[in-house]
Amino acid sequence: MLLFLLIVVFMLIAVGLSLFLIKSDHGEKEPIGALWFAAGLGFAGAIAAAYLESKIIPLKDIKAGAPPGVMLMSTLGIGFIEECCKFLPLAIYIYHKRYFNEHTDGIIYFALAGLGFGLPENILYTLQYGASTGMVRLVLTPIFHAAITGMVGFYLAKCKLDGKKVYTVAPILLVAAVLHGLYDFGLSSGNNIYSLLSAVITIGLSINFFYLFMKAGDLDREQGLSVVGHNSYCRTCGYQNPNHNLYCVHCGMHA
Repeated sequence: MLLFLLIVVFMLIAVGLSLFLIKSDHGEKEPIGALWFAAGLGFAGAIAAAYLESKIIPLKDIKAGAPPGVMLMSTLGIGFIEECCKFLPLAIYIYHKRYFNEHTDGIIYFALAGLGFGLPENILYTLQYGASTGMVRLVLTPIFHAAITGMVGFYLAKCKLDGKKVYTVAPILLVAAVLHGLYDFGLSSGNNIYSLLSAVITIGLSINFFYLFMKAGDLDREQGLSVVGHNSYCRTCGYQNPNHNLYCVHCGMHA
């Protein structure tokens, strides 16, 4: 019964965060198909990452009791694999799409990819290792993947809107991979001090995630990409309103 409840809670958190992000987007409405596709790419990324890790990272190197240096290098490798599998497919697909045109889009799409990656991972770990593991992950990881990938997505969107070269986001992706690896190291070590490091990382990433989402909204308003402020899009249908008309020329509703 407890396992079932934990799985339901994980699903509710994922759905709740998705709805919060989508409803808090004050710019052009995102295509529903693109949102689902982002989550689906995250899920596919989880499968790809699991395959790559099974081929590259020996299981004995990430279990408690392994030499700390070996474990650290292995978890850093896992962090790099998982962040690349979550971020790169969606980045390649969406970067040049017309609707990827706001700072908030970077967080929304890539957070959904993170949820698509993290939700099945949380469910599988809970089913495989039991309720105690599920409880730990409920405390530490309910939005970990969304927060860390959303962070990189924000800087990708900012890179596009600022007219910078796409490779300038690479250092942020590397930072995400290192933080991910350190987080996994703390959980795998069995050491309370290192476990505390994992807690600090996941809490910090969660706070940063919501901070960046608010910052993205502010940037969108400043640049006229939001229905708030410059009112460049209709509040009802999301259609572009470059002349700032009182009523939308597309749907006729109050803009």
